[in-house]
Amino acid sequence: MQIKQCIAEYIRLSSEDNNVDGKLKAESISVTSQRKLISEFIAKQQEFMDVPVIEYVDDGYSGTNFNRPGFQRMMEDARAGRISVIVIKDFSRFGRDHLEVGNYLEKVLPLLGVRIISVNDGFDSDNCSGVTGGMSIALKNMLNAMYSKDLSKKVRSAMATHAMNGEYMPSRPKYGYIKDPEDKHHLIVDPEAAEIVRLVFTMAADGVKKPHIARYLNEHNVMTCREYMKKKGIKITCAIEKEKKLWSQTTISDMLKNEVYLGKTVWSKKRVAVTGSTKLAKNDREDWIIVEGTHEPIVSEELFAKANEMAFSKEKRPYKPKKKSHAILMCPSCGRRLDLTGSGKSYRCPQAHMTGLPECSNSKMDKVELEETVLACARNMVRFISENLEKKKKVWLETSIQEEKLSTLASEKKRLSSRKMKLYSDYRMGSLTKDQYISELEITTKRIAEIDQCIPEIENEIEEARKKIEEAGAKQAELNDIAALQSFDKNVLYKIIDKVYVYGGGRIEIIWKMDDIFFVGDKSKVIDVNEKKDE
Repeated sequence: MQIKQCIAEYIRLSSEDNNVDGKLKAESISVTSQRKLISEFIAKQQEFMDVPVIEYVDDGYSGTNFNRPGFQRMMEDARAGRISVIVIKDFSRFGRDHLEVGNYLEKVLPLLGVRIISVNDGFDSDNCSGVTGGMSIALKNMLNAMYSKDLSKKVRSAMATHAMNGEYMPSRPKYGYIKDPEDKHHLIVDPEAAEIVRLVFTMAADGVKKPHIARYLNEHNVMTCREYMKKKGIKITCAIEKEKKLWSQTTISDMLKNEVYLGKTVWSKKRVAVTGSTKLAKNDREDWIIVEGTHEPIVSEELFAKANEMAFSKEKRPYKPKKKSHAILMCPSCGRRLDLTGSGKSYRCPQAHMTGLPECSNSKMDKVELEETVLACARNMVRFISENLEKKKKVWLETSIQEEKLSTLASEKKRLSSRKMKLYSDYRMGSLTKDQYISELEITTKRIAEIDQCIPEIENEIEEARKKIEEAGAKQAELNDIAALQSFDKNVLYKIIDKVYVYGGGRIEIIWKMDDIFFVGDKSKVIDVNEKKDE
């Protein structure tokens, strides 16, 4: 069989594929050995000669979770038709959830027309037939899943043992410390960052509120924990990166509560909710592992206690879940959402007291004035989009009535197919010469081919037009909701407004959503309320 697309070489090594003592397991499961094993296998297959190979690697990802970057990229390429064969070392590298692995083997990959080969399991989906082979693979996958759960328990147990011995287990040091070059499980004080930690605790002990501490650090351009760690070359990522890095009340709170600054090793504060999941659940304090005197403290017991007493003395208010609402009113300086003031009469940037930036302080506006202005602009935009929508619907309706043309072409093809049969009959009976027969046949065949090419194109146009008309109906319903608004509603306005930047002084900028086929116009609109008043 000639392979036309690429071959996918998939390699996975879990962070749990380590021995409980923290050392790497045998070379047979390392990335290097997997690559060598698969490459040698592909090189020996005559059918794979001169076929390009794409490598997909997930280093440090659990097999119980299929949300791995390399795996997802490979499946995207498979759905796009760029690969036709997947080669793996064994099924434990593909995944350790036997239900999900079975789903990929029996449904997903066959549907995509992708062949999978597991070298060590002696499995090739092209040659797999009968019940016995399927039962064998299912059994192996179940064993892999059981092994993964057992391995997770062993790893957690081993890491707990290391923690009880006073070893620092997290991959990154806590702000204020660096890892000892001679022992990665031991922390040593980082003098520069430690000074900031002591400053935070001292200010808190003196009664300075957490928001004011954050503002002080921002005003004095002190690098945030993430910025400082990146500067030190420590790899750190964040799901949502803000343009301006700022100290926040949450960061200050977490720092003040962290007992690592007392020279303690604290472990098992949280646990993985379910094996393979990324969700964490909190453990009760009595289940924590706390070992004292494992490294040099940055603050004293007295300062730690005083800072926490002053910072968290107030009784906590009962939690009331807030109704989720979309943020559209934004500060153009720090990119944070605007909040109502205590009086509820105006919007302002809530970070202004922390950033100390004049731009944040200026980002404020009267509530009624801002809401009425945005609402009026939204209604105008709704009228504009609705008018444009009606024009497009007329074009799509014209396309959708091409069914008559489609019927005509189908009838013509049927007639020409009958003519081909008659031409041959006339030629056999002598009514047509050979040259006449060939000439007429070529003309007829060519026309049938043109019709065969034209019919699917028209069908696609009709289907696309119908789809757009249906979408237009749904869009019009959204527009009607906005047009019917009697008061400001962020959740409704969010359907056409991406952001509203409030610059202060009556000047705002509305960023319209541009992610659909019904919108035509400028992406943003700048409005000066003062100018509108003067008109």
